[in-house]
Amino acid sequence: MKFIEAEHGDQVYAHPQHADALEQVYALTTHLAASEPGIIHYCIARDGDDPNMFHFFERYTGREAFEAHNKQPVIVKLLTVDGYIDRVEAKLVKAVKPSGQGV
Repeated sequence: MKFIEAEHGDQVYAHPQHADALEQVYALTTHLAASEPGIIHYCIARDGDDPNMFHFFERYTGREAFEAHNKQPVIVKLLTVDGYIDRVEAKLVKAVKPSGQGV
């Protein structure tokens, strides 16, 4: 079976008064992602210079897996109810694959 991977490298900016609450939600989504089918890699990091910015590194088996992840109740609530997020800079990207060559 051949997988077509969908990869995301996103930045999410929290409203300053909600950054800590957003981190709590992301801790939960990271935990849940570990058992979601179709997720190859899911990592969220809080920026060291801007505590309101979160970096996402996500890899899915395909667009369907990405869309299924975003339909999880905690994600839907985050995006439609919570109001923690100021803005998102999202991109579909392609990871650099290792070449197997020594440098």
